[in-house]
Formats: sequence, C-alpha cells, structure tokens
Amino acid sequence: MRKLVKKVSGVQIPIKPLEINVFYWKVKEGHEGDFAIGGDFPTFSSHGGLHVFGTPSLEYPGLVKVVVEAGDTCDPDKREWGPGAKVEELKEWIKKSFNGFVEWREPVMKQACMYSMTPDHDYVVDFLGGHFGKDVVVGGGFSGHGFKMAPVIGRVLAELAVDGVPSGQIDIKPFGIGRFNNSPK
Repeated sequence: MRKLVKKVSGVQIPIKPLEINVFYWKVKEGHEGDFAIGGDFPTFSSHGGLHVFGTPSLEYPGLVKVVVEAGDTCDPDKREWGPGAKVEELKEWIKKSFNGFVEWREPVMKQACMYSMTPDHDYVVDFLGGHFGKDVVVGGGFSGHGFKMAPVIGRVLAELAVDGVPSGQIDIKPFGIGRFNNSPK
C-alpha cells in the first residue's frame, strides 16, 4: 500500500512491513483439553516487557498458538525470512507462564506472516485526496489485527467507494491519512 499510494499520488503513508512469525507449541499430554477452544483457556495478550498474544488450541489440536508481536522490517517484494523475533525470550515467557503444561523448548511449527504496521498500530481507511479527491478509497496498514475487522472494514470501504460516506454511526476520521501529518505516532 505504501509503495502504491506513493507512486500514484505522491502521498507518503508511514506503513512499514514487518516479518512476524507465528509459533505453535505442544500442549503436554493429558492437558490438551485445558487449552482447547471452548474450554477455560482464553485468547490472550500480555503487555509486559514482551508483547505476546495467543489463542487456545484451535487450528491444530494439541497445539497452542503463541506469538511475539514484534518483527524485523522487510521488503514485501523480496522477503528473506529470519528465525523470528525474540524467540529465546518467547521460550522463557512460555516456560514461566504455562507452569509446565506446554513444551517450551522448541515450537512444533512456525508460520511466517507479514504485518503492514502503522506507527499507531491502527488502520488507514480514507479517501486518497489531493488530485484524486474522493475518487480513490484506500484501506490498509491493518497492523496484524485487521483480519478481525474484515467484514466491517470491507463494508465501510465499499460504502465509501459507492456512496462517499459510511452508513450508520461509523466515524473514519481516526483512520484518516492526515493523522500522520503532524505526529507520525
């Protein structure tokens, strides 16, 4: 999005692509139900020294997803995936946090992802403006959590493109391109 918008309009949106690694860790035998979806184990986010988030065992039975929300800047056109940000710190976090119920020494699986991260970790949903006025709508920079809002963001983008305004009480000003003009954070 950053490259496309810059090329088409000259507008610089401060989105940086980050490589993020999603890790799946084995729940120790006999405790699989404790970490399964529908049980008491929550989706979580820990904002201590290390920002970690995770979900119960869902995609892969017997495995819990735990991720460090940090990564290295990458070129989305030429990704050379590294070992993952803060893997050793994540292992220690799992060892301490899961009281021995999750095998912490090595993840069972790693999936490479890419986030389009804005400085404030929020979306860009706006008209391109400038020469294009309200003829071009942009949406991006979803900072790793946009997928959760995909239905409403899709609806808002479609309404902006067709009607020029979102329906209902949706205020898109906080997601505007202009918010980066005075304070990039």
